[in-house]
Amino acid sequence: MKRLYVIVILLTAIVLGARAQEQGIRFEQTKEWKKILKKAKKEKKLIFIDCYTSWCGPCKMLSANVFTREDVGNQFNRDFVNVKYDMEKDADGVILKNTFDVKAFPTLVFVDPNTRQVVHKMVGAGSAEWLMEGGKIANDPRNNLSGLTMRYDAGERSVDLLSRYLNALASAYMQEKQGAVAAEYLNALSDDEIVTKENWDLIKKNVSDPLSKPLRQVMANIGRFYEVAGKEVVDYKLEMAIKGAVSEIAYWRPGNGDFDEARNTELVKLLQSLDYAFVPGSLATLFTAEYIRKGDYRGMLNSMREAFKYNVFRGGEDQMYFQNNIEALTGCDDKALVQEGIDWLDARCARTNDYFAKANLMNSKARLLTKNGDTLGADKAKMEEEKYNKEGEKRSGGKAVRAIRMN
Repeated sequence: MKRLYVIVILLTAIVLGARAQEQGIRFEQTKEWKKILKKAKKEKKLIFIDCYTSWCGPCKMLSANVFTREDVGNQFNRDFVNVKYDMEKDADGVILKNTFDVKAFPTLVFVDPNTRQVVHKMVGAGSAEWLMEGGKIANDPRNNLSGLTMRYDAGERSVDLLSRYLNALASAYMQEKQGAVAAEYLNALSDDEIVTKENWDLIKKNVSDPLSKPLRQVMANIGRFYEVAGKEVVDYKLEMAIKGAVSEIAYWRPGNGDFDEARNTELVKLLQSLDYAFVPGSLATLFTAEYIRKGDYRGMLNSMREAFKYNVFRGGEDQMYFQNNIEALTGCDDKALVQEGIDWLDARCARTNDYFAKANLMNSKARLLTKNGDTLGADKAKMEEEKYNKEGEKRSGGKAVRAIRMN
């Protein structure tokens, strides 16, 4: 009886799997690119290529949850010749990876079999609706990536064209081109011309440098932008842009290339002209980072204590500020100063209630102890880190997981 039950389960799984494959996208069995081209030419269809790898999680999600949808299958089986390539294992896949400039996974490519050129590209994974909309755009020669590029190169500059083109470039993960197109259009606008809802939408999606002309124009005409986009939305965009620029400078370390001192000076000047709640914390971050660049670790510690004295940070920003800067002591050869940092880590950990934060502080302590040659102490700190991490998971009931450090 038990054996019969197992057989029934296996047969059911096979049937359901076959049905899912039948109702979803039917990918060609052959992996020979020449045969795919020949079939697509004969059927007068574009080729849809799923560029994946065996280790790519989002690729597996698409295959399991999106490609198997009946509505997706109906559209793609009707409109395209569909093929899948493991870009690292399939012979033609390895070649096409370079041909189609595939740099991330999953990448979904639509190719004209006659020209063998990419007409549309989508990088990443999304919903079935996202994929179906992308398929419709790919089949629209005027509004797919290739068509929009030709229209742009021919001189068309309507806001509708720019919006579509920038969205297509973003979808294809062509960030450099996306930034160049947005800048070319927006940088040519006067203050009166730029203040429209359509232009704000382009700025919000495509401009992130607070020192750029478009965002400076937003700040100079802030009241007018509040009227077309709303105060909360505009302020949030400016805050994220400025904090991003500040972090880029604050996290610079020797070995990361040349430091842009002129940009740092301009950013400080800009912050000193603004009246936002986040500005004092951002300025403190830049001032402390300057001491690190100069190798003045006493100055760094004094700068940190000054920032905490005046309570310039909001929310949990103080934790990131503290940890990023205190770990700079791993570059300090003065053992007394490194020990001062270790003592401060202990004191902060004792006042911290969040167990994941405690774990992070012990991680930093282990690094500083290692710097001072105390390997036994570093091992103890790592044990404390693990203890706090487990306690954090326990107290959250398994719902929260500490972010993994990448260095």
